[in-house]
Amino acid sequence: MNLYKKLQKYTIEDAIYFEEIDRQFLALKRLYEGKKIDNGNYLFLIVANSLICYQLSWKWEDYWEEFSKVLENKSFNNFEEIYIFFSDFIANSKNNKRFIETKLKRILKLEKFYDKFLENYESYYKNINWKNGMELLVSDLSKIMNQKKEAKTIVFAVKMFSYWARNIFGLEYFSDNIMIPIDSRLEKLYMEYNLSTEDFSPLQIKNFYIELSKKLNIPLLHLDAILWVNYENLLSSKWSTW
Repeated sequence: MNLYKKLQKYTIEDAIYFEEIDRQFLALKRLYEGKKIDNGNYLFLIVANSLICYQLSWKWEDYWEEFSKVLENKSFNNFEEIYIFFSDFIANSKNNKRFIETKLKRILKLEKFYDKFLENYESYYKNINWKNGMELLVSDLSKIMNQKKEAKTIVFAVKMFSYWARNIFGLEYFSDNIMIPIDSRLEKLYMEYNLSTEDFSPLQIKNFYIELSKKLNIPLLHLDAILWVNYENLLSSKWSTW
């Protein structure tokens, strides 16, 4: 059975459901509901943390729960305070111990983006003047970080930003034009369901998920939640559903 046939019963509403029971989503929802941080800085912190969310020492869910716990009862007035927070947080993190200097340099790159983000965070989420806000955020982040628009940390940052912007503005769906973050899980799924081909190039993997997204009529970033929840079953011989 191919991957499309296994997933064809899922809808975008299922994806939203999976997203909103994700431990990462719930951790930051609790933070939002009890927060002292203003909306702009709250969303900026999430974007910044997403951009250093790689090579973790433990599970992503554990890391985001740690992050939200440390942020409780904190407030921020400027970028300098945010940078000092990350410097201390990463130095003492249980789940993000690797490449600390590199990650702090990535945070510093965001300094020139800080004021623009605070002025435009609503327009980065909603479609304003017929422009897709989240696509614009992808573009701006890729320029600031000097990375491709489909780079894993770039699209992951937009995904996490949108999760929490939901709490403020309500639900907006992801654009079809924003790439899914290709990580080791998606590479393994591609190899599992493409046994007849030896083409495991990044372009071929990317095109595989774009085509799957189109067939299912589920935007790529929403599809990510369905693949995440079902990952173990999709790799095993037993196929079950939630």
